[in-house]
Amino acid sequence: MLISCLIAAAPLLGATAAEDAYALRASHVHVGDGQVVLDAFVVIEDGAVKSVSNSAPSGVRVVEVDGHIAPGFIGLRETIGAGGENEERTRKSTPNADLSFAFDPTSPYWHGLVAEGVTTVLMPAGTSQIAGGQAAIVSPAAGKVLKRNAVVTLGLSRSSLGSSTAPTSYAGLYAHLAEQFATAKPGSPLAAAKAGEVPVMMRAVTRTEVARALDFAVAHGLKGALLGASEADDLVEEIKASGLGVVFESKAAPASDKDVVKSALALAKAGVPFAFTSDAASQGPLGMRMQAAACMRAGLDAGAALRAMTGDAARIAGVGETHGTIAPGRAADLVVWSGPPTDLTSRVHSVYAGGNLVHSAHAHGAHQ
Repeated sequence: MLISCLIAAAPLLGATAAEDAYALRASHVHVGDGQVVLDAFVVIEDGAVKSVSNSAPSGVRVVEVDGHIAPGFIGLRETIGAGGENEERTRKSTPNADLSFAFDPTSPYWHGLVAEGVTTVLMPAGTSQIAGGQAAIVSPAAGKVLKRNAVVTLGLSRSSLGSSTAPTSYAGLYAHLAEQFATAKPGSPLAAAKAGEVPVMMRAVTRTEVARALDFAVAHGLKGALLGASEADDLVEEIKASGLGVVFESKAAPASDKDVVKSALALAKAGVPFAFTSDAASQGPLGMRMQAAACMRAGLDAGAALRAMTGDAARIAGVGETHGTIAPGRAADLVVWSGPPTDLTSRVHSVYAGGNLVHSAHAHGAHQ
């Protein structure tokens, strides 16, 4: 089913219009910052969360839901609805490219991601470019672009090196990028990144690549996150000092990726925010949740695992003031689960985007 059809069918599922005030009541509300509120009411008005409390609201309709409510998951790299438009193969640097134009809300592939609780994703450039342009924050659940020019994407890994065309070495790559930052015109994406106005996402995979990326970020005053960095545990203090977060790439067999699991635990202990890519095109819609579960099996706290997929992911992407947690003023992007959202046995019952019901596993059971 096309996501656009899914959204159009929302009223048939009993969705409440975003401008109407109503409340969802659940046994558990996972706020997204590690806190869980028991027997709570989430009041929604004008598409946003108005309040979360144990007190029954007055003057609004209350909908009892059977399960746990959590913020919608946020995947910090997704390409399934891009139609290949985010892969520039002829130029190594296109810093002014606007990746929001790659978003195809009618792609049939979004449905599986939304059905697994992912309501927001970052659509970046491909991994082969040095300066790939400005990533967009999009809502596959609502079928719209939430924020254009949200993150500047930089490729600092081996995949950005050319085999026969420059730059063919890391030294050449950094010289090329340093020149671009030095000559960036005021108001341009790279100038905004250097001024700290827009976060960056820098792909660096190996320990050496991460160390180089950290030095470059500190020298240019960049904020945002490293993408990849599976050996981040070797550089935890340096990463913490830089103020950057880390976004781990989803793997086909996350439980076997011991480096990512080890690094996630080390970062959590040091208080460094981290998140995951969704990468549903290659790993399937469960990839991010399975990655978090692998970390939990190694000792990561459930609250930290959920933050990595919600609150911390939103902050890394620069949308922490509007998404990622269930708090007053945040977008009412909510998922009702059969149990704890970090438990792989839990299933999605329903998904709300901006207060509208856009997915229901049992349409006849919602909003009755």
